Amino acid sequence: MFSGYRLIEDFKYRFDHTAPIKPAFHSHLKHEIYYFHSGKCKYMIGGKGIDLVPGDFIVMNGMSEHGPVVDSNVVYIRTTILFDGVSLHPYLTQPGMIDLLKPFQQSTYWHWRLQGEERQELEDILFRMNRFYERADLVSFNRLRNAFFDLLLFIYGKYQLSEQSLKEVPSYKEKLVAQALLYIEQNYMNELSMDMISEYVHVSRFYLMKIFKELTGTTVFDYINIRRINQAKIWLLIDDYSITDISYMVGFKHPSHFSRNFKKVVGATPEEFRMGNSTHT
Repeated sequence: MFSGYRLIEDFKYRFDHTAPIKPAFHSHLKHEIYYFHSGKCKYMIGGKGIDLVPGDFIVMNGMSEHGPVVDSNVVYIRTTILFDGVSLHPYLTQPGMIDLLKPFQQSTYWHWRLQGEERQELEDILFRMNRFYERADLVSFNRLRNAFFDLLLFIYGKYQLSEQSLKEVPSYKEKLVAQALLYIEQNYMNELSMDMISEYVHVSRFYLMKIFKELTGTTVFDYINIRRINQAKIWLLIDDYSITDISYMVGFKHPSHFSRNFKKVVGATPEEFRMGNSTHT
């Protein structure tokens, strides 16, 4: 995979499970795209089950617990894509760009049953993405990006048609966590405290800490730290700001603290990360 800025955290194309799968429900802060090719499966999300048929397509924000319940007597094949919305920010600010993250932010999940030409179109997009996902050259990275954006535009088109009939309205807890995430997104570059965030959401700090960890699988401050590090990665790749300036820009008070956190999260220092990716630009 091209080692520049990662658009996609994980992509498993037509993953064929040959061993029995135990149900394992989980939640996370990533956006997830799931496509069902074949098998016998009930997909659980937000406490509800969907009996899948080939061509079923699920788009989710990741915060509700989800996962498949699979009949191991039938070959189960699916494609999944996991990505962080922050990876799209440099592109979403371009003039005329559609807010491709809106479908992931407006509902817990969307489920569409694709048929005919529409199903073939989606499968063609996934096939193109798979062609370029594991290649290490810049041309392949750009072709992967174009295919991925085509997928997100496909999703946006489906979302527009379905906007008035949400399949699942976010729960009270999900709405609170979404409000907290919005506040963090708007203020991660500034000093933040649990009291500030909980006051914005209008619940106690202890309740917010509890439901945030319950729904996202991480703590509020771990999320803020990762959000800051992700933004720093963008600045390191697309601008010539000094590392000290970037540390302040993303909300760290001390550059040394920023460097330690960056290495812990990314596995490389900010300097190493910038140098390691500069040869591809």
